[in-house]
Amino acid sequence: MSLVLFKRDGDILRVSLNRTSVLNAINIQILKELEQGLSEYIDDNTLKGLVLFGEGRCFASGADIKEIASLDEKGIRNFHNLRERTFSLLERFPSPTLAMIERYALGSGLELALCCDFRIASEDAQLGVPSARLGIVESFEYISRLVRAVGPFQAKKLILTGERIDARTAFNIGLVEEVVPPDELLERTESLLAKIAINSVYSMRESKEVIDMCVRDPNLFYIRDTALPMVESLSTDDFKEGTRAFIEKREAKFK
Repeated sequence: MSLVLFKRDGDILRVSLNRTSVLNAINIQILKELEQGLSEYIDDNTLKGLVLFGEGRCFASGADIKEIASLDEKGIRNFHNLRERTFSLLERFPSPTLAMIERYALGSGLELALCCDFRIASEDAQLGVPSARLGIVESFEYISRLVRAVGPFQAKKLILTGERIDARTAFNIGLVEEVVPPDELLERTESLLAKIAINSVYSMRESKEVIDMCVRDPNLFYIRDTALPMVESLSTDDFKEGTRAFIEKREAKFK
């Protein structure tokens, strides 16, 4: 049985964790399957979006602690390298990525969600970093993602208390971008995907890259030509179609 399911639905890729018996706890096999699947799709220029969720109405309850506890130093390093290599693939995925969070996004499950471009959560979802309660110190990569999302002080509070927070609190501190009632989560997710799907693939992918560069270099010290993304877009068919459609008051039909 596959522990990660990949389903292409038109120009949207649906990816789900499928280890429901343990609330989609992330183990080595999940990471291997996720890495393989993302690698197969990362160069697909026809994809307009990716949605990540958990089967069984639960996103991911964290890492598989029983598996982690059984590893020696070499095993832990191998797990860390696999996890961060896989999560970085998702973080670098060129199409827009959305995490749909139900029930739990804890520990490694929360880090996985943070690798998506944005997150939408059910009102009854719980999020948190329970590492201090387990005697574990999380990796630099994980903590860096958390700090970028909520800032150093909220990151400290999440880690040092180890408490689970509800979705509304997560929204208030910037950990998720939307919160909706449980019975509206799927509908709202599909609505967001539909909005993404009508946009220019070129524009979205290039904009994602520019945003990531701004995160790495917020003062633009190393950007030699700050107008280049805009200038390059003017020569594309998408720009011509998009502006023509705007003038003609119709929906653009991007290739």
